[in-house]
Amino acid sequence: MSSTPPSRALRLVRAVLAVLAVAVIVVLVLQSGATARAADVRGDNGQDRYVGTGGLILPGGVDSRTRVDVAGCGGCRWRLSAPCALELPGTPFPGQSACLSVARGCPVSGELLRVWFEPSGGAWTDRGLICLQDGGPVTVARLAGAARERFTHDLPPVVIGITPASGVLAQIPVVFASGQPAGAFTARYDLLGEEVHLVGRPRWSWAFGDGATLVTDDPGGSYPHLAVSHAYRRAGREPVDLRTDWAASFTAAGLGPFPITEPVSQTASRSVAVGEGRALLAVR
Repeated sequence: MSSTPPSRALRLVRAVLAVLAVAVIVVLVLQSGATARAADVRGDNGQDRYVGTGGLILPGGVDSRTRVDVAGCGGCRWRLSAPCALELPGTPFPGQSACLSVARGCPVSGELLRVWFEPSGGAWTDRGLICLQDGGPVTVARLAGAARERFTHDLPPVVIGITPASGVLAQIPVVFASGQPAGAFTARYDLLGEEVHLVGRPRWSWAFGDGATLVTDDPGGSYPHLAVSHAYRRAGREPVDLRTDWAASFTAAGLGPFPITEPVSQTASRSVAVGEGRALLAVR
């Protein structure tokens, strides 16, 4: 007895079903891989959204003591976890049964997270819930980097000036100027969603080319301001180098001040042609 071959329509249905089955498997594999990568990038387990060390800027809704502690502890660790995340696997979270029913007014773009904080040599403690906005947590290190970039861009340039501008003579003091103003540099920036107030204080280091140096808090000027001056002993062309070093710090969101630890320096150079004065004897 011979079997009847399947119809063309039935063969087409079977082929379509096979293709769909393969597509479902591929989608499931891709979704599984994406979930794993997201967890690896955002935290150290499925419940932690962000983990890190050093100072962290918490929103203003958190109590002030916690904000100061978490921002100012450079050697501490912190975790931002799902609202009902456990402190340790298998350890009940206090009030966990009511956690999911807590209503919080996070903006649409915000994410409700629980703050865990571990001071150096201490134990993990729950520091409450925060609404984290888009862009991730704002750390003191990130803010310092952004503030340093803007600060470096906005600094007044170094331009070495001398008095007299020409006709410099040996044994007669030359007055030098950095071309920068005296006193502190101050600025206000909006960085990473925070209002940052920055203060930078300069110090000038001079090398006059003949081995003499000077480190001062005075920017120099023109005659008769002699705070930055130097007399060359002999004629010649001397290379003058100047470096301005800035010690800067900033406050943000009512926290700080925090130092900008990466050095901020400016340099400039020019040469000074030193002539030799000659006495003339007038005979009458």
